[in-house]
Amino acid sequence: MKTIALFNPASGSVTADGSDRLRAVLDEAGVRDAELIEVDRAGCDTQLKQLAESQPDLFIVWGGDGTLRSALGVVGQATPNLLLLPGGTMNMLTKSIHGDKTWDAILKDVLASPKRKTIPAGKVNDEHFYCAMLAGAPARFAEARESLRRGELVKAATEARAALETLGNLQLAARYRDGYSFERADLPPTSVIGVLVGPLARDHEMEVAALAAPTAGGALNVIWSSFVSDWRSAPGITIVPARSLVIETEDGEIPVIVDGEAIDAGNIVRVSYIKEAAQCLTAG
Repeated sequence: MKTIALFNPASGSVTADGSDRLRAVLDEAGVRDAELIEVDRAGCDTQLKQLAESQPDLFIVWGGDGTLRSALGVVGQATPNLLLLPGGTMNMLTKSIHGDKTWDAILKDVLASPKRKTIPAGKVNDEHFYCAMLAGAPARFAEARESLRRGELVKAATEARAALETLGNLQLAARYRDGYSFERADLPPTSVIGVLVGPLARDHEMEVAALAAPTAGGALNVIWSSFVSDWRSAPGITIVPARSLVIETEDGEIPVIVDGEAIDAGNIVRVSYIKEAAQCLTAG
């Protein structure tokens, strides 16, 4: 069995000895000829595509949400035998697929009983996301949080000030369609909008959340709770099911992060739901 294992030592929990730890678990599971490759952070998408072209029987990718999102987007259709392992700090994507298991437990369980899983996604302009998209002030606060996590205090302070300015100055106008009506409905004007897909959307295919008259604390709560806990009961929150969404502003570019990664979105953001966006492996 041809096995390729791509790992990102810069991710939160993979670390520099990730190759040795990954090799040890693979050996224990009986996979002793795997090719272990470090992520090319300057050209990850190209690297993923080239590795997929070699048609491995098992393609393992171990990294943070950004690395795993790239893997699904680039090879999630071409390589159905794709196994995603959590190696970041939030691990939203792998939790939606595997639950709260550790990376080594996931690897062992899937190797023992592999099952293909088709997962949905949201598409924002030309980018896919498999858990959550945040537009507006929360995207700026998320950038500050990541800088703080890396110990870049001056940069974090600068980004936090930019987030507060965004919160006060950016006005987003959003229209959505729920898929059961030809009419589009408007969301309350806000500077905080989020979109959830997959298990995070609970009883719907895709959910849109807007926080009316947001405060800094309210916007931060969306970030700290990672869109999975008590933000749903926040004062002024509007949550609607949707199949499509358009966000516009006259205040410049809209800050956007998808699955924890910042993207360039411009001043018009178009979001749509994709029922069968990619495939990966989970435990049967």
